[in-house]
Amino acid sequence: MPNARSRRPGRPPLVEVDEPTADKILRTAAQCFMEDGFAAVSMDQVAARAGVTKAVVYYYYRSKTALFHQAMLYVMRVSRERTQAILREPGPLYDRLLKLARTRLRIEATLDMNHIMRGSQAVLQVEQQRELRQAEENLIRDIANALQTEMDEGRLRPLDPAFAARAYLAALAMAQLEIERRGGGEDAIESVAAELVDLLWRGMEPR
Repeated sequence: MPNARSRRPGRPPLVEVDEPTADKILRTAAQCFMEDGFAAVSMDQVAARAGVTKAVVYYYYRSKTALFHQAMLYVMRVSRERTQAILREPGPLYDRLLKLARTRLRIEATLDMNHIMRGSQAVLQVEQQRELRQAEENLIRDIANALQTEMDEGRLRPLDPAFAARAYLAALAMAQLEIERRGGGEDAIESVAAELVDLLWRGMEPR
């Protein structure tokens, strides 16, 4: 059994190094980055909100860049899993897109990856940037595939499904500002989600 001298520098007590702690740090960091963007978040801020010491954060993540990279992959993975689950549900795609819009708009943080990534490009490695962009593309592809099925069956007019998926996600990012403008709350989320999907869908109906 290793003694205290052989432990990694900065390693927290064993009671603090279980997997749930790592998950909590990751979820907390993801929320911080989504709210404020990469540049505005510090490791001290993440530690304080997660209820751990900064040493614990550094035990799992050697730098803010490493934490950001893993946190954003986590966000995109969870977002994709939830999106896939909704898109697999029975019923018209219109209803599924509306449910997806409501689900995403209930997240009290920006979904705009350009905002979240601001300031990170200078420190992220090329491979890390590629992984994040690929994770985003995977989500876009899932929505595009659902749209393509509707087009193939004549329920939507033919157009680039990837472009339509990007437009849908971009509209969701902007819709969060509209919800704030309307005072927030469940009623605002419901109305904005319905108007957003209706606007995009009617623009894609067969001519």
